[in-house]
Amino acid sequence: MTKRSQAHSISNVIFVLLFAVGGLMIIPNLGFASPSSSGADQGAANMHLDEAMKALQAGDTAGAEMQMTEAGKVLQEGEAKTHLDEAIKALQAGDTSGAETHAQLAKDSL
Repeated sequence: MTKRSQAHSISNVIFVLLFAVGGLMIIPNLGFASPSSSGADQGAANMHLDEAMKALQAGDTAGAEMQMTEAGKVLQEGEAKTHLDEAIKALQAGDTSGAETHAQLAKDSL
């Protein structure tokens, strides 16, 4: 193999490697959890739960349910989501005390 064809082969390998690595960097979601998005989701859920708690304390059950529903949209499955679902069920059953307890447990689970 001549020096020119060796250099050409090496440059082709480098090009392929750079293309592969560059392609992986621009693909938006490969199934890996993004720390920034999960942190943002957690922050949004926390804010909605705070607002739900305020609404419950003010006697605004419709506002509390709306805030809990919004929190549920950003939470992943887990302990916080389970407590949030229970809070919504309690609220729909007219149990504001149970709703407040589960909303607090959901918040504490974040």
